[in-house]
Amino acid sequence: MACRTGIFAPPAWTHPAWQAARGALILRPMGKVRACELPEGSLLAGFGGADDYRDCFCREVPGEVSLEQYIERFYSSAVFRPERVVLGLIGRGASAEDIRALASGESDQIAVWKVVERKPDEILLLSRDTNTASWLAVSSSSEAVGQTKNKTKLLFGSWVGGINESRWRVMLAPHVWYSRLLLESAAKGLS
Repeated sequence: MACRTGIFAPPAWTHPAWQAARGALILRPMGKVRACELPEGSLLAGFGGADDYRDCFCREVPGEVSLEQYIERFYSSAVFRPERVVLGLIGRGASAEDIRALASGESDQIAVWKVVERKPDEILLLSRDTNTASWLAVSSSSEAVGQTKNKTKLLFGSWVGGINESRWRVMLAPHVWYSRLLLESAAKGLS
C-alpha cells in the first residue's frame, strides 16, 4: 500500500476534480459559445478605464434561466472544479455553500472575488489580487413572435486593468480558451 503523503503522494492530475474536468479540457470546438459584443450599459462595460481589456462570450440555452441558477451552475461546473481545488489549496476555497450563498445574494464574495455590483440580471466580481474582474449576465428572449418557447442568453465576460502594464497580455489566448470552456460547461448544466 502506497503512502499518500510526502514524496509518495499521487500526482495532482489524479485528483478527482481534475479527472472530472479531463474530458472538457481537450482542445476542441466550444459548442455554441461565441464571442459577442459587450452590451452597452452593462456593469462590465462601465467598469475600469477605456484602455482596459474586456471580453464577452455568450451562449443560448432553452428555457428561462435566472442569474441565481447561472451563478450556481457556473461555479459548480466540471471545468471550474480544478480552479476550486487550487483556490482551496491557497486558503481561498469556494465550497458548495459559498457558491449557493453568492448565487442567492446572501454573500458578496467567493474565493478571491468580491461583488462590485449586482443587478437582477447581472453580477460583477473583482479580484484585487490579480486586478481582474468577472461578469455574468442572463438575458431572456422568445424564439419568435407568438411562440411560448423561450431562450436565455448566458453572458460571461472578463476585465483586466492596465493590461499593457501587466503580464496578463501573454495569458490572453489561454484566458479566451478557458473562458469559452467555462461558459460551455455551465451552459451544458442548464440546457
